[in-house]
Amino acid sequence: MVLAGTTASADDLSTLTRQDYYGGAYYQNALEHPAIQKIKSDKKKLDRVAKDLGWKPKKLKEAVAKYDAIEGDIEALATNAIKSALAKSRVKGRVLDVLINTSEPKHVVVYIRWRGSQSGDTLKEASAIAHEVSTATPFVSTLSLAAIHPKAAAESKEPVWSAKIGFESMGKIQPNRIDDYADRLYARLFEGVEAKLF
Repeated sequence: MVLAGTTASADDLSTLTRQDYYGGAYYQNALEHPAIQKIKSDKKKLDRVAKDLGWKPKKLKEAVAKYDAIEGDIEALATNAIKSALAKSRVKGRVLDVLINTSEPKHVVVYIRWRGSQSGDTLKEASAIAHEVSTATPFVSTLSLAAIHPKAAAESKEPVWSAKIGFESMGKIQPNRIDDYADRLYARLFEGVEAKLF
């Protein structure tokens, strides 16, 4: 069901916030529940789901409209949006995997594996990736990163650098400041860092 008042363009994921995604996905899942299916009115369905979420109906209606405005599989579109953004970044041609886990709509996770260039640039590359993910797909809650050795086989699962970063921290990265701030400031934004010299 598509609600009136759509505010996002069909292909634009960059306006879909974490709250929009959660509300839209929750609503779509709720429509499959027998108790919701028994309700005849779309407005009453929305009101009931909003109550379940603890949201005001207007807030849920806006989230559902933005969620429904994305035509096609959001997971596939998000994967393509991230790959496209990274193809224009400092890791161009070295991204090996972009995987998205939307099984928990309240906490979407993206996994990215890329071929590192050199030890001194890994944090800069990770910062650039984090910025692109937060811009292209702002509904992502956590980004999990893994860089493999420059000479490792493409299928290698042995990272020389790995870490996680949350959405709030991703949003603090300024692309034009990465070269200056990556080692001093952005390094502390990443959690669970495991790094090897290479």
